[in-house]
Amino acid sequence: MNVDYESLEGDVASGLFRESLREELLFGFRQIHNSGERLPLASYYAAQIADIVNRGAAEPLNKDLAFNLYQEILLAVETARAEVLGEEMLSS
Repeated sequence: MNVDYESLEGDVASGLFRESLREELLFGFRQIHNSGERLPLASYYAAQIADIVNRGAAEPLNKDLAFNLYQEILLAVETARAEVLGEEMLSS
């Protein structure tokens, strides 16, 4: 996933980041699922993605953005995972 750090805060706030990530995850999760492997747990995968995005930033992300970013990543992973597995997402 290519991250535009200049627009990251706005993309997180608007949901664009989450939706773009979900689309990418759907492709990868389908490949994993079709190969017979189990999909990773959402929290585990979200933590890995958040770490990669944070490490790619020129400067550390502010705490609010980092928190919101993780929440958006987690939601994208949960949604993509559920879609590939044919599960319904529980509304919060």
